[in-house]
Amino acid sequence: MRKFLFAVMSATCLVFALSACDAVLGINQIEAGESFSCALHDGGTVTCWGRNNNGQLGDGSTADSEGPVRVSGINSATAITVGRDHACARLEDGTARCWGDAGSGQVGDGGAGFYRLSPVTVTGLTGVTAISAGADHTCAQVTDGTVRCWGLNTSGQLGDGTATNRSTPVLVTGVANASSVSAGVAHTCAALTDGTARCWGLNSSGQLGDGTTTNRTSPVAVTGLANATTADAGASHTCARLADGTASCWGANAYGQLGDGTTTNRTSPVAVTGLANAATVVPGEDHTCARLADGTARCWGSNGSAQLGDGTTTNRSTPVAVTGLTGVSAISGGRSHTCVRTTGSAANCWGLNSYGQLGDHSGVSPKPAPVAVLKPRALANVAATDAGSSFTCALIQPATTVSCWGANGSGQLGDGTITNRTTPQSVSGLTGAAGVAAGNSHACAVLSTGTVSCWGLNSSGQLGDGTTTSRTTPVTVSGITTATAVFAGANHSCARLADGTAACWGANSYAQLGDGTTVNRTTPVTVAGLGGTASGLATGASHTCALRTDGSARCWGLNSSGQLGDGTTTNRPTPIAVPGLAGLTHLTAGENHTCARVGGGPAYCWGSNNNGQVGDGTTTNRPTPVLLSGLTTASIFAGNNHTCANLTDDSLVCWGWNLYGQLGNGTTVNSSTPVTAWELTGASDITGGAGHTCARLADATAWCWGQNNSYQLGDGTGTHRSYPVTVVVDR
Repeated sequence: MRKFLFAVMSATCLVFALSACDAVLGINQIEAGESFSCALHDGGTVTCWGRNNNGQLGDGSTADSEGPVRVSGINSATAITVGRDHACARLEDGTARCWGDAGSGQVGDGGAGFYRLSPVTVTGLTGVTAISAGADHTCAQVTDGTVRCWGLNTSGQLGDGTATNRSTPVLVTGVANASSVSAGVAHTCAALTDGTARCWGLNSSGQLGDGTTTNRTSPVAVTGLANATTADAGASHTCARLADGTASCWGANAYGQLGDGTTTNRTSPVAVTGLANAATVVPGEDHTCARLADGTARCWGSNGSAQLGDGTTTNRSTPVAVTGLTGVSAISGGRSHTCVRTTGSAANCWGLNSYGQLGDHSGVSPKPAPVAVLKPRALANVAATDAGSSFTCALIQPATTVSCWGANGSGQLGDGTITNRTTPQSVSGLTGAAGVAAGNSHACAVLSTGTVSCWGLNSSGQLGDGTTTSRTTPVTVSGITTATAVFAGANHSCARLADGTAACWGANSYAQLGDGTTVNRTTPVTVAGLGGTASGLATGASHTCALRTDGSARCWGLNSSGQLGDGTTTNRPTPIAVPGLAGLTHLTAGENHTCARVGGGPAYCWGSNNNGQVGDGTTTNRPTPVLLSGLTTASIFAGNNHTCANLTDDSLVCWGWNLYGQLGNGTTVNSSTPVTAWELTGASDITGGAGHTCARLADATAWCWGQNNSYQLGDGTGTHRSYPVTVVVDR
């Protein structure tokens, strides 16, 4: 069916890198399924939107989406196809991967189970030249002109002479020299290179076109059809585009979907009335559409959900023009909606929108005329980000405000509530912010006035207001008037002051405040022994480090894993030198490890390494700095148990713990050496939380990836992501 309910195309562009709420561009192909849609983008990535009850969006979740979400693990697709509740992609190497409903074996991986939330490889299938998904089965044309099918076979739609379901591909008997293949609800058709066509499967409405209504488990010739360039299957009807630009259809016709001016079923082909210069003809479930050579579109058949796009809900038995649509380069009919690719590689859809399948983020259904498929509206004007344990905050400029999202049980989002937020919310009453820092369950902002405000959990005094009362909105840190930067550990906070000294407050059971004691402090205390030499600070879970103006480093606090870098595991109540390092320009601290960058680009890490977060290819703790060989870094940033570095070639690499995909490379496998984060360049201000990572891009948008159970990625879902997704204002 190009698809039952559908049709196929191609596309490519990382839609989520775009920052305004406008049309998704870079689309090479678009496909409309029963209640969802998918697009193929430049570079071979795929996005889907709409209903997701069976994982048909391929993003690892079952959450519906009113706008495009990226299909996990697909980055070399050359064609896509969508069925009722599953979808497939042909890859550059001639293999295929499918996702979604798997209850009848339609994903082709030979396994059991009801669905696949992310793509799986179709078993034993190579040399794929075309692929088509039906309602519950899938077919592929291969390089020798034969066809393979798999999935539901109760009506013989697999064409192997049986009615036995197949969870891996089987050869369709008697088809050679196929030029196209199309899977419908329960039948399949192939156009041959000689201009004829063969169909097989369910034939209750004459959709096989052999002059009968007898089901066929093997292909039969379509009666009287010659010069066909394609033969595409809908739910219970089929249409062929002929070499002269006309079209013929056969099968069910209760809604006028055959286009011959009647509602009479046909068991053999009849000409579509008044259709000329058709470039493609694609059936939906009970309607049909054609793209004409002049870039316009015509549709006919069922229109109860406005799927014909003529501005009405009146069924049509002959073609009518789609309202206001020009520059059409591809078209696809779904169950009750239709989508097109237009000039400029954008997408438009119309019809039923009950699950967001039109992709316009409106929540309005139906739409009787084309609307643009919109990317999510990204959080804009991001100047910096910082990731807390299960939440994230961003500094927004030039407004100098702060927005936060994710877990909020202690008020750490600062919006006056303790309600978790799936997308960014402004911190109440905060203006003039110049920097932001997120801890375990609290956050702080340094203001342009030199003061510091904090909010969230305050059980250890980490808000610095002289109390241990948690706050859902910002309070001023006592006695700080000349701060230039603020930093947040798990349950403590620190500020660098204009005179080069440092002050810390909050939890101090491991001496992380650096005042020589282990007494918690509800107001700031000066870090001992630094004098006016601090040019920057880094706060771990329970340790702190200072970058000095002479390019050396001092650390203090918990040292159980060697995170202070002094060659011991002895806690230190005041700063101690990290030996062997000079010329440092940047320090960063994870939960129990620390990293530093030297001015020329080399980087060093030390401390806890149980997940490979030190990056030296081992999982052995390192109490002294180790050089990360082969890396020339522009910057380096530590999450709790993982680390990321922006390289001088503008790429981003990460290493360490990866249970939730926080390394951003499309997997959940730990790595003790750097791996490249997918398709993310131009990243700056990278930050890591407990199980997620975020970065600011050059276009002032923010991207996050990894753990998302508390909505800390800000993409409007609660789905973990093993690749970067944009932080959005709405979904």
